[in-house]
Amino acid sequence: MKKTLFIATFLLTFSFVNSQTIWMDETKLKGTIGKYEIVMTLANPYGGATSCYTIGEYFYVSKKKKINLCSGEDEKIIENINGKDTGYFIINNWDKKVGQTVVGSWHTMDGKKSYPVTLKVIGKGKN
Repeated sequence: MKKTLFIATFLLTFSFVNSQTIWMDETKLKGTIGKYEIVMTLANPYGGATSCYTIGEYFYVSKKKKINLCSGEDEKIIENINGKDTGYFIINNWDKKVGQTVVGSWHTMDGKKSYPVTLKVIGKGKN
């Protein structure tokens, strides 16, 4: 009986851990999309609950409502609001060093609008 209980507990714990996504190697950034100030966190996912290569979130400083981010195999970091992909970032090469300034652009999903993005790496890990 104890052996069966142990195996059941182990399997439940293992499936729970695999269904969670843990944020690893977080990078905190602050900057602008056009003239609007934002704060962004990007991380490497660990666990089985996402197909993203990079995950994260950002918010406009004036609104403080978090917007989810996910990137696939390409260079786009796609934002998702209420289950709908609404835009994407293209951030040029960067090495995640604190103090580094990176540039890129933000685009609507249909590509009709785009804005310049300037971000500065302000920290690593959870703050």
